[in-house]
Amino acid sequence: MSKIRHEWYQTDQEVVVSVFIRNVKEDDLKVDLQERSLSLTVSLPTGSDVVFDLDPLAHPIDPSASTHRVLQPKIELKLKKQDAAKWGKLEGDEQVAASMATPVEKSTQHAYPTSSRKQHNWDAIVKQSADEDEQLSKEFSKDPNAGGDAALNQLFQKLYADATDDQRRAMIKSYQESNGTALSTDWTDVSKRKVETLPPDSMVAKKFGQ
Repeated sequence: MSKIRHEWYQTDQEVVVSVFIRNVKEDDLKVDLQERSLSLTVSLPTGSDVVFDLDPLAHPIDPSASTHRVLQPKIELKLKKQDAAKWGKLEGDEQVAASMATPVEKSTQHAYPTSSRKQHNWDAIVKQSADEDEQLSKEFSKDPNAGGDAALNQLFQKLYADATDDQRRAMIKSYQESNGTALSTDWTDVSKRKVETLPPDSMVAKKFGQ
């Protein structure tokens, strides 16, 4: 298994792999997908290469129908399954009994890797998010000034989901220490100091009860 940090999940049709190599340019990336393996090679300005390999994959994929995209914090690959088998792991030969198991029923629900410490029902989370968006829309239609806290919380969640570990630590520390008046993703900065409360102009910050 590659030592480069990566995560994965699966649906009935594909396996989605996120490889956390930051600030990769498309021109510097070489992707080699085979039926039972994948390889990423990132060319560095120093002339050396960073290589990420998974060989063999737990089950065969369709390389021609698989895709990838380069994002700022990671490289995301969508590997098209050749069949509807549920993957118990990402890399290595699974037991014959597992590969011959009854295919999972077709659905839009996401399955999860068995190595995950905590499983989440992503479909429920997506539904909850959609319900919150609908409720927020209703609140704004009644009062344009309503729902501010909910909108801020939703924005914070989206930023947090795409952030690195250091950025998440910075966001939590700055938001808590500033009593919700400041939000920073610069861990190098906020780790060295206490983030002060920054009230809006013409307002003064006071402790509860004052």
